[in-house]
Amino acid sequence: MSKNRRKRILIVLVVTVVVAIMMVYSILPESFVNQSTGPLSAIFEPVQKLVLGVKTSGENYFSTVSLNKELMQEVDHLEQQNVDLRLKNKENEALALEYDKLKQAFNLSTKYDYSVIEAGRIVQKPVNKEAYLFRIDKGKKVGIDLSEQKGFPVVNAEAKVFGRIYSSDEFSAKVLPLTHEGFSVSCFIEDNRGQAFVLRGYSDQKNEGLCVLEEIPVGTVINQGDLIITSGLGGVFPYGLEIGEVTEVMPPDQQGHRKALVEPTIEFSDTDVVFVMAGPVKADDIQIEEEN
Repeated sequence: MSKNRRKRILIVLVVTVVVAIMMVYSILPESFVNQSTGPLSAIFEPVQKLVLGVKTSGENYFSTVSLNKELMQEVDHLEQQNVDLRLKNKENEALALEYDKLKQAFNLSTKYDYSVIEAGRIVQKPVNKEAYLFRIDKGKKVGIDLSEQKGFPVVNAEAKVFGRIYSSDEFSAKVLPLTHEGFSVSCFIEDNRGQAFVLRGYSDQKNEGLCVLEEIPVGTVINQGDLIITSGLGGVFPYGLEIGEVTEVMPPDQQGHRKALVEPTIEFSDTDVVFVMAGPVKADDIQIEEEN
């Protein structure tokens, strides 16, 4: 390498170092470069502003990041509070429903002198008309055991007949609706309670959502719109539960009896909770309630 070239490189390095030193001093407020009004000050002023601008931007950036972190933490806290409030509301709604169930069950038991085992929620509805059974979420664990009792009427909160218990396991039970061909109950025409009739479900009428009132003597006064209620005979259903209304009275058969089609007053599709009745209240149960 020639001597002249080495000198040029050395000069460039010296100038670079001087410029760097001047830039650093230009940032310091008390430096001679900062206070100078000469050409060097004019040269380094833009550099000084650039460096200060970078510094300010950096400070603003980290300040914004810190603020965003605090805001995110506050949002998470508010969201957790919102979740807690929603859970509390759900708990309150569940308690209110439970209170209503107990109140309705008490009213049913008092009005019909029957003990009410439990309010059962319908957890499975029939998939077709052949397997026409409902399932509720209460079973032998709460006393719905057909081996210990003749039968269990199933009604809604307005004391309208839904059906009867067909079978039960430990934690659930199947309910036979009153339109099923396996269902039957002794009943009265509400305005004519001197004679009991039998109301049954039939496979043909089941598809239409109807029941059949059987063996009505020709002389019996029965009209469309008459209300049919349980008679209390037979020892399973208490007296006075609402079954349905007469929609059509058939002509008499050769034996002189008529039939009538009855439309249940219960709305199966709108019923989610039913009450299982367990038979007449015993004197011992009444005495225990009075003592409590």
